[in-house]
Amino acid sequence: MSHSASGTGRHTHVASRATQSGNATRSGRPLARVFLRAAGITALVCWAALLVWASFGTGASSGSSGVHMIVGTVGSVLLVAVVIATLATHSGLRTIITALLTAIFAAAAGWAVYSSMPDAGPGQFITYRAGVAALAYVFGVVGGGLLALSEFVVEGYSGGRVPAPKQLRRKVAVLAAAIVVMLAAALAPAMQRWAELANQDVLVGDASATGSATDPGLDGLADLAGVGRFTDTPYGLLRTDHPADPTPQAVTMLDPSTGAAIWYHRRWNWLASQSPVLSQSQDLVALTGPRADNNGDFETRVLSARDGAVVGTADFNGSPGVLLALAEDRLLYTKDKSETFSVYDFNGRLQWEAAMPNGCEGTAAQLSGNRALVLADCVPAPERAIARDVMLAFDLEDGVSAWQQEINRMAVVVPESFLVTEDSIIIDSRVEDRVTDGPFSARRFEHELISYSIADGTEEWRVSDQTFGSTNSSACGGTLYLSQPTAVAGSGVAAGGETRAQASVADRRTVQIIECFAAKDREGSWLGVMAYDADSGERLYRKAVRLGFTPLDPEVARGWATVLPDNRAMLAADLSLDPNRPDCRLYEIANGESSEVDFATERADGSSIPGNWCHDAQLSPVGTGAAVSYVDENGTRGIAVVE
Repeated sequence: MSHSASGTGRHTHVASRATQSGNATRSGRPLARVFLRAAGITALVCWAALLVWASFGTGASSGSSGVHMIVGTVGSVLLVAVVIATLATHSGLRTIITALLTAIFAAAAGWAVYSSMPDAGPGQFITYRAGVAALAYVFGVVGGGLLALSEFVVEGYSGGRVPAPKQLRRKVAVLAAAIVVMLAAALAPAMQRWAELANQDVLVGDASATGSATDPGLDGLADLAGVGRFTDTPYGLLRTDHPADPTPQAVTMLDPSTGAAIWYHRRWNWLASQSPVLSQSQDLVALTGPRADNNGDFETRVLSARDGAVVGTADFNGSPGVLLALAEDRLLYTKDKSETFSVYDFNGRLQWEAAMPNGCEGTAAQLSGNRALVLADCVPAPERAIARDVMLAFDLEDGVSAWQQEINRMAVVVPESFLVTEDSIIIDSRVEDRVTDGPFSARRFEHELISYSIADGTEEWRVSDQTFGSTNSSACGGTLYLSQPTAVAGSGVAAGGETRAQASVADRRTVQIIECFAAKDREGSWLGVMAYDADSGERLYRKAVRLGFTPLDPEVARGWATVLPDNRAMLAADLSLDPNRPDCRLYEIANGESSEVDFATERADGSSIPGNWCHDAQLSPVGTGAAVSYVDENGTRGIAVVE
């Protein structure tokens, strides 16, 4: 009896455990089906939503592949609606077939979008739209696959399935949907970032892998460089790689001694709205402009001039204007026809805004010594009887006006002769006098050099009535040069090709005017130099070298001269009076004495330098020597370095 009772008890216990196990199986599998179905439906909805955003949302950009994208978007939205309707009315085999066909369609469409993406280069780039569209079709593949898989996780027909509790099903569905939505929210900006990186080409410190600047094997850059001029920096020559219209944000820092790339930074999907801008200390360079496929998306990217590293990226909704100057964590823009200007930080946050006096337009600016310094061209206004140039200074932190100086009403200060040091502003207040009348009238330029304190605008020194002689070319207006633009020595590329500190060997800092003028005793012209002590204004010397014809282009006249940190002036000249028979020479003026500098007609690699190299030359200070860039037979710029 007891044995029978004992056996019965054991049988009941085993049966109970078997019943509990069966209930767990019947409730677990439906929950997995709920999870997969909710995740699959949400993925399909994300597919449609991402495509709609890619096609019509400004955040994903607009303007490329529009027709195909809209057709794909409409088709995808309709297909998602059909799939969801099928899920609501049918299950089993019909749902599996519909989901698999949807996944195959999404995979094919995604591959079509991906395969149509171009290789990055001038005029070619991957848009945000294409990147987000590719991601959207991935969600279509995942969604279709999950829906098909959901039909395999339960046994039997729908009538025999035991549903899980309603509250539990809701929680599982919400969890699945939240996971997919969060993935979509995270991956959409990630795809935009991927598009940015795919369009970006950055190389730092690998000069041996790139070769010569005139070598066609330089990653195709020789064909991209064009004839654009370089931007002088203490770390090399900064070149715009594709100075066409439109110009992408693609620059290369070249070692002048070898022509090799020190670093380059290219973003083919971003346009350059202006030339690169250097800070006063010349250790930062800014590239600014809109996205090529979305003008409303505007960025200014600040790079380290030393190695090309990105220091900051300022984002704007539309153009903030023209970038005039930058300093540590500050960007100065002007807009509204230069009548107002604004200061932002490197994150694009507005710090302050100020307006010019009535009738004034900013023509040049610089940030130095906790001041925003602006050179303005002012026309007559109610409080101003005549037109004149004005210098304005504002506190860099809050925009409060610090001081203002008016320039001689007869004079003009060109932006190239507005020089800013760490604590002073040195300008050339230039007056143009007509000497004779007629279509080829002669004129004479009278210069007045003035130095002002950045802190309070007080005049430190003034040198008046400085003139070279008459000229028939308005291009010979003279340009002001500073022998040491920055006082802090930077690690740059020296003339011999080594990277070393550019410590000045000069005893003093000088300011020099270089101007071309007509020769009275012979045919041709002169290229003259007058040097002054930058601290006192004391005139040190005046000297000139012979020219043949007079330049007619101001860019050519400015390119023929530079001043080195040791106060030597380097000058290019063509002694011939016949442009078709050039006689190009290179001179240096040191301590008031001129001498000709040997300039080889061949480069180290055996390539020849054109005989008319001086006609479009650009001289630049490089370490302890000078770099001479010229246009070669291929229409690109070559570089030669002299000590």
